[in-house]
Amino acid sequence: MADDDRDAPLEGSMEAFLRGDARGFERVYRRLAPRLRGFLRGLCGDARLAEDLTQTTFLKVHQARETYRLGAPVEPWVFAIARRTWLDHLRHRRRRPESLSDDGQLPEASASAEAPRGFEALSSDALEVLERSLGELPAPQREAIVLLKVDGLSVAEAAAVAGVTASNLKVRAHRGYEALRRALGVGKTP
Repeated sequence: MADDDRDAPLEGSMEAFLRGDARGFERVYRRLAPRLRGFLRGLCGDARLAEDLTQTTFLKVHQARETYRLGAPVEPWVFAIARRTWLDHLRHRRRRPESLSDDGQLPEASASAEAPRGFEALSSDALEVLERSLGELPAPQREAIVLLKVDGLSVAEAAAVAGVTASNLKVRAHRGYEALRRALGVGKTP
């Protein structure tokens, strides 16, 4: 990615895309795909599924490009599409809970070797405990923590993605932090 791409506002790239410049879409993809992948990985806990959901998200971004309001922040719009993509996946999985491989067999559960962004320094055991504990949180709390701490969105951006008020998102995150502390045994006094 060119240095000027990293600092250029995404809104300009999105507007170029809307004018028919495919390079605008490429710039939006290069800037947001890694963060979306991390966000979705935090929600689903599976690197392969997160990659599939990221690709589906960008397909939906392309299809919904006419709904983008010129000048509006691009990131919350794209992250909201990613969130809806995740929810669509959950609804589909509830209707069809089996997950067959290409040869029609139920695949073995695979442990992912790739740590979510920001957790590279954790040991594999600590990462496993954290991911399991995060996965056991209610979906709204898990989503709030992933948006704020894993993906690094501001409270306002995360609230826009989640479709709730900033106050509501803060409450969800706080409850999630407390549940994680209890699950991980952090902050307990002897």
